[in-house]
Amino acid sequence: MRTFLICAAAAALMSAPASAKSKSGALHLPSAQPLKISVSLSDDLLHRADNLPKKRRDRGHARGFNDGWGGNGFYGMRDLDRLKDEVTEELLEDFAKADIAVSDTAGYELQVVLVDAKPTRPTFRQLGKQPGLSYQSLANGGAKLSAQIVDSAGNVVSTSEYDWYETNLGDNFGSGTWSDANRAISRFARSTAKSLSK
Repeated sequence: MRTFLICAAAAALMSAPASAKSKSGALHLPSAQPLKISVSLSDDLLHRADNLPKKRRDRGHARGFNDGWGGNGFYGMRDLDRLKDEVTEELLEDFAKADIAVSDTAGYELQVVLVDAKPTRPTFRQLGKQPGLSYQSLANGGAKLSAQIVDSAGNVVSTSEYDWYETNLGDNFGSGTWSDANRAISRFARSTAKSLSK
């Protein structure tokens, strides 16, 4: 019986997905209307550009106050700005494919917040902060995003959250700094365009 349980547990682990994702809510518009898009970073992510997370429990495996790689911090503003631009670019690309009109003067605004991001390899700022750190270092990354559609009066029409984090380190060899986060952003944009085009 014990051998059977061990084999069953091993089979379950082997068939587990290589990544973890969750989605809550679906964005929708009252009618086919053009959208204005705004993308921002969460206060926590802005803080982590040049610091470790405020909450000690969010610092992962940090060995010291300079350990941004192990502690989920010291990403550098340049890297976070690039991620923010990636969100905008992916949304524009997927909206164009889905024939969703985007306009700076639209009555409805899609407000997206990049809530969290974890790099697959150390960022430029992390490498500078820790001289002994190597770009060969590898971790499971990903991102979490939230979105809401707001009308011209400031009323929230609909909300959505999406996150995806890689769980299989073996899938990350050959990856760049933000490969997993970029994958999460791409999936978020595709899912958002799909829900709005229904």
